[in-house]
Amino acid sequence: MGQRFQSGAFVQQCFAVHPLCLSLKRIDETGRLIIACTSCRMMHHMAADQVVARVAAVPVDGDMSGAKALPTAKELLEACLLAHPVSVTIRELDVIRDSVGLRCADCRRIFDLQVSVFESHQKS
Repeated sequence: MGQRFQSGAFVQQCFAVHPLCLSLKRIDETGRLIIACTSCRMMHHMAADQVVARVAAVPVDGDMSGAKALPTAKELLEACLLAHPVSVTIRELDVIRDSVGLRCADCRRIFDLQVSVFESHQKS
Protein backbone atom coordinates (compact mmCIF):
# COMPACT_ATOMS: atom_id res chain seq x y z
CA MET A 1 0.00 0.00 0.00
CA GLY A 2 1.22 3.53 -0.79
CA GLN A 3 1.73 6.51 1.48
CA ARG A 4 -1.17 8.40 3.07
CA PHE A 5 -1.14 12.19 3.55
CA GLN A 6 -3.65 13.91 5.80
CA SER A 7 -3.56 17.31 4.16
CA GLY A 8 -5.54 19.17 1.54
CA ALA A 9 -2.34 20.37 -0.12
CA PHE A 10 -2.10 17.42 -2.52
CA VAL A 11 -5.64 17.67 -3.86
CA GLN A 12 -5.32 21.47 -4.07
CA GLN A 13 -2.14 21.06 -6.13
CA CYS A 14 -3.83 18.53 -8.42
CA PHE A 15 -6.78 20.85 -8.95
CA ALA A 16 -4.52 23.84 -9.65
CA VAL A 17 -2.11 22.09 -12.04
CA HIS A 18 -4.21 19.49 -13.87
CA PRO A 19 -7.94 19.82 -13.00
CA LEU A 20 -9.08 17.78 -16.00
CA CYS A 21 -7.21 14.75 -14.65
CA LEU A 22 -9.40 14.60 -11.53
CA SER A 23 -12.48 12.40 -11.65
CA LEU A 24 -15.01 11.75 -8.94
CA LYS A 25 -15.22 7.97 -8.54
CA ARG A 26 -17.81 7.38 -5.84
CA ILE A 27 -19.05 8.09 -2.35
CA ASP A 28 -17.98 5.28 -0.06
CA GLU A 29 -20.02 3.66 2.70
CA THR A 30 -18.80 6.20 5.27
CA GLY A 31 -19.87 9.14 3.10
CA ARG A 32 -16.40 10.18 1.89
CA LEU A 33 -15.89 11.36 -1.67
CA ILE A 34 -13.28 9.35 -3.54
CA ILE A 35 -11.50 11.31 -6.28
CA ALA A 36 -8.83 9.85 -8.58
CA CYS A 37 -6.07 11.79 -10.34
CA THR A 38 -4.73 10.15 -13.49
CA SER A 39 -1.75 12.51 -13.72
CA CYS A 40 -0.11 12.07 -10.31
CA ARG A 41 -1.72 8.67 -9.62
CA MET A 42 -3.23 9.66 -6.28
CA MET A 43 -6.59 8.93 -4.71
CA HIS A 44 -8.04 11.83 -2.74
CA HIS A 45 -10.59 11.23 0.01
CA MET A 46 -12.80 14.00 1.42
CA ALA A 47 -15.22 13.69 4.31
CA ALA A 48 -18.17 15.96 3.51
CA ASP A 49 -19.99 17.29 6.56
CA GLN A 50 -22.56 19.31 4.66
CA VAL A 51 -23.87 19.11 1.09
CA VAL A 52 -25.97 21.85 -0.51
CA ALA A 53 -27.53 21.35 -3.94
CA ARG A 54 -28.90 23.95 -6.31
CA VAL A 55 -30.01 23.92 -9.91
CA ALA A 56 -27.98 25.96 -12.38
CA ALA A 57 -31.00 26.68 -14.61
CA VAL A 58 -34.47 26.51 -13.09
CA PRO A 59 -37.16 25.16 -15.46
CA VAL A 60 -39.92 27.69 -16.10
CA ASP A 61 -42.78 25.20 -16.23
CA GLY A 62 -41.75 23.19 -13.16
CA ASP A 63 -44.50 22.24 -10.75
CA MET A 64 -43.31 22.74 -7.19
CA SER A 65 -46.57 21.61 -5.53
CA GLY A 66 -47.07 18.15 -4.15
CA ALA A 67 -46.65 16.30 -0.90
CA LYS A 68 -43.93 13.86 -1.90
CA ALA A 69 -40.73 13.89 0.12
CA LEU A 70 -37.83 15.70 -1.51
CA PRO A 71 -34.46 13.94 -1.56
CA THR A 72 -31.60 15.46 0.42
CA ALA A 73 -28.69 17.11 -1.37
CA LYS A 74 -26.46 14.16 -0.51
CA GLU A 75 -29.01 11.74 -1.99
CA LEU A 76 -29.17 13.87 -5.16
CA LEU A 77 -25.37 13.76 -5.45
CA GLU A 78 -25.31 9.99 -4.95
CA ALA A 79 -28.04 9.60 -7.60
CA CYS A 80 -26.01 11.69 -10.06
CA LEU A 81 -22.94 9.55 -9.43
CA LEU A 82 -24.92 6.37 -10.07
CA ALA A 83 -26.80 7.60 -13.13
CA HIS A 84 -24.05 9.53 -14.94
CA PRO A 85 -20.71 9.49 -13.08
CA VAL A 86 -18.70 10.99 -15.94
CA SER A 87 -20.85 14.13 -15.88
CA VAL A 88 -20.01 15.04 -12.26
CA THR A 89 -16.93 17.27 -12.22
CA ILE A 90 -15.05 19.38 -9.71
CA ARG A 91 -15.67 23.06 -10.41
CA GLU A 92 -14.08 24.59 -7.31
CA LEU A 93 -11.76 23.47 -4.53
CA ASP A 94 -10.59 25.59 -1.60
CA VAL A 95 -8.71 23.92 1.26
CA ILE A 96 -8.49 27.20 3.18
CA ARG A 97 -12.29 27.43 3.43
CA ASP A 98 -12.65 23.61 3.49
CA SER A 99 -15.04 23.65 0.54
CA VAL A 100 -15.49 21.71 -2.67
CA GLY A 101 -17.80 22.60 -5.53
CA LEU A 102 -19.14 19.93 -7.88
CA ARG A 103 -21.26 20.23 -11.01
CA CYS A 104 -23.37 17.65 -12.83
CA ALA A 105 -23.57 18.48 -16.54
CA ASP A 106 -26.51 16.13 -17.20
CA CYS A 107 -28.96 17.39 -14.57
CA ARG A 108 -27.40 20.87 -14.34
CA ARG A 109 -27.10 20.67 -10.56
CA ILE A 110 -24.39 22.39 -8.57
CA PHE A 111 -23.26 20.88 -5.27
CA ASP A 112 -21.42 22.85 -2.57
CA LEU A 113 -19.73 20.73 0.09
CA GLN A 114 -18.14 21.61 3.42
CA VAL A 115 -15.27 19.20 4.00
CA SER A 116 -13.90 18.26 7.42
CA VAL A 117 -11.07 15.94 6.34
CA PHE A 118 -8.83 15.90 3.27
CA GLU A 119 -6.70 12.81 2.76
CA SER A 120 -4.55 11.68 -0.17
CA HIS A 121 -3.26 8.19 -0.93
CA GLN A 122 -0.38 7.47 -3.26
CA LYS A 123 -1.20 4.57 -5.57
CA SER A 124 1.42 1.84 -5.64
